[in-house]
Parts: sequence; C-alpha cells; structure tokens
Amino acid sequence: MERRSCFDWILISLVLTSFSADAADFVLEIYGNANMDDLLNDDDLQYLEGIMSGTNDATKLADANFDGKIDGSDTEQLQKILDGTEEKLTFVDIFGENVTVNKPIKRLVNMGYSGVEMTRILDAEDILVAYGQDRTKQITFLPELAELPFVGNSPSNCDFEKIISLNPDAVQTNLERASALIGGLDQKRIFEKNLNGIPLICLNMREQDTLVKNVRTYGYILDKEAEAERFIDWDSKYYDIFTSRTKSIPEEERPTCVFEYTPYSCYASGSNLGQIITMAGGKNILDDVIGPNDPKYGAMLEVQPEFVTKENPKYIFVGVESYGDGGYETNDLTKMIASKEQVMNRTELANVDAVKNDDVYCLDYLLLLGAGNNIIGTAYLAKLFYPDLFQDIDPEAIHQEYVDNFCRIDFDIKNQGAFVYPEYKNW
Repeated sequence: MERRSCFDWILISLVLTSFSADAADFVLEIYGNANMDDLLNDDDLQYLEGIMSGTNDATKLADANFDGKIDGSDTEQLQKILDGTEEKLTFVDIFGENVTVNKPIKRLVNMGYSGVEMTRILDAEDILVAYGQDRTKQITFLPELAELPFVGNSPSNCDFEKIISLNPDAVQTNLERASALIGGLDQKRIFEKNLNGIPLICLNMREQDTLVKNVRTYGYILDKEAEAERFIDWDSKYYDIFTSRTKSIPEEERPTCVFEYTPYSCYASGSNLGQIITMAGGKNILDDVIGPNDPKYGAMLEVQPEFVTKENPKYIFVGVESYGDGGYETNDLTKMIASKEQVMNRTELANVDAVKNDDVYCLDYLLLLGAGNNIIGTAYLAKLFYPDLFQDIDPEAIHQEYVDNFCRIDFDIKNQGAFVYPEYKNW
C-alpha cells in the first residue's frame, strides 16, 4: 500500500490551516490524540510529554498504544502514527467501542453502501475484495468494482464463510449511519461472533454533521490521510456555505417539507436525508413529533396520511432507489416520473400545498445517501427554496466536481444520467 509522502503531509498541513472551525467541532477519537482535539499532530506529542512530567492531566486517548498505561511507549507509538509506520491503530467506533486494526489494511470487505464510495473517494478501492450487495448494474458509476463478489450486508443475509475465505484484514459493516444506534450493537455482536476476531470498522459515513470526524478517522485507518483531507476541504466548503446562510432564517419563514423513502415512511431531521432539509433551510414536518433526544431522530418514522395533510408541507421529496434504473446508469427518467405520479395521485393528499402547487420532487439516492453526496442533494434543495440566497450555487457544477475529483469517472452531469425530476433545467 502506498505510504505517506512529504508532499502528502505538506498538503494536509495546508488543508487543515484552511479548515472551518464550525465543521471541526469534535474530538478525533483515535488513540494518540492526547490533547483530545480534532487533529493528530505534534501538539499531541507535547501534551504526552506534559502528562509524563506532571504538568498536563492524563486523557483517555493519550494511551496511544492502548496498553492501559501512559508512558514513553505511547510517545513512540504516536510518532509512528504521525510518520505512517504504525503496525496497529486503535480508534473509537460509532458505538463508542474501542477497535484495534492491524496495519496496513490490504484486503477489505465492505458491507456499507456509503463505505464503498468513501473507500473510492480516498483512492483505496484497490483493497476492496467484496461488497455487501450486488453492484453489477452500476458498471458506469463503479467501473471495475461492480464485478466484485457480494457477501450480504446484515447478520440475516451474510455469507460469513465466504467473508472468512476472502481473508480480509478488516470488515467495514453496514452499521454506518445514525439509525444504526437503534439495535446496531446487537448486530455488531453477531458479526463479531461469526467473523472470528476480524476487526470491524463501524463508522458513520452518511450523516453530514459527523462526516468529517469519521472520514478523518477512516483516512488514518487506511493510510490515506492526505486524500481524506482533500475530501474534507471540499465537503466542508459547501457545508459551511449552506449552514452559515440558512442558520439565521426564522422557523416561521422556512418552507415546510417532508422526505419520503416509501409512502409515509419519512426521514427525521437527524438522519442523512433529514439533515439535507435542515442544511438547505427547510423545516421538516416531523420536527413537530420527534426531537433530537429521541433515539429515532436519526432514522425513518412511519406517519399517518392524516399527519401529512394536517402539517400541509409546501414540498414533498422522494428519494428514489435507482441502481440500474436511474442515476449514472441511464438517462431514462421513467422510474422518477412514476414515483412523482404515485404521490400526486394519492387522493388523500389532493389538498396538500405540495400536491396542489406541483411541488413534488424526486431525487436519486446517489445524491442523498452519504459519503459527501448529501452536499449535492442539499445544493438542489437550497436552490429550490432560496434561489436568490444561493444565486452563486450551481448544483450540477457541484455534482460534476464530486464526480471528477472523487469518483474519477468520465461522466458529464449535464448530459448524462437521471438524477432529479422534474429536471433541474425546468425548475
């Protein structure tokens, strides 16, 4: 595996200097981050020295080699991490549990949908040996990778024997989003039981508000720190634009809306699609029934038709799973047209503003799920809600940047694919 070069570290330093403070408000939970900030750097070496000399308080993450004590061996381990020569790395996963991986990772099974994309974003797709689900129809979006074997993505459908036979150094699970916190730990235990001590990577690759932390952690796990920072710089630039421009919009002036997966199965505001509504300056009608302290705030919620009619959203959005029927693989909008018509033809919604005013929009899931795609979906919604406030934003141009810089495929967004309906040019 390619190791870090001097150029990589110069790039990382430049990117971190320009990185937004708002988007970096977290603790990077990698053992070695002695001063408990959002970075691993020489400041942590100095803090470690202070702990050992008695001038700094000991911290959990100061135990860089994860042996239960803080001493000179932790300084040695941290220096190896900074140099890119560590043989092991311990991090904290989505469940708050400590996980140690052996380095470098050369063979990775990736069950997570967005995890696969993030692995490619970090230019590490060469280590993938299997997916969680069939990708053979995504030959345009995932050329050369689409033919990899698939092994299942949940305890109920996993081919554990096949995974073990692939001899992976680690397995990235599909426990990669906020909703995994509901029952996800039980699934992790089943994975642990059946995968014979193979390290499990459970990081949130979907929700935008925690993406930077998880991508940075993943970059260290895969020895792709510079690539992680390139992506973080791009993603954070747009994240900050959307959140800074919309945060002061009063609640009563925000357009009400709802994001459906299937009829009346809708995304709460803490979920990946729910966060798109908030970042774009909309108000999710589910906020009236579920708040941030509810465990389902990061998941989907089944609602009654009467609830939607009572809330009377101005916009209804539908996330369309296209795979081979849309997205990058075809120009055919048939599936999206049918999804919109299904909403428009619900007699119980006839008097809802979104239906009366023909403000029902369908977006392909590849603009919404995670791994940075959320930013693209946000751009479309923000432009729809506030065309004057976001006059300088071109959703298709942002999408093209993503494709060119992180997917590295030959694809012209303006002339190829089926991503939104009604088509953006008709908005």
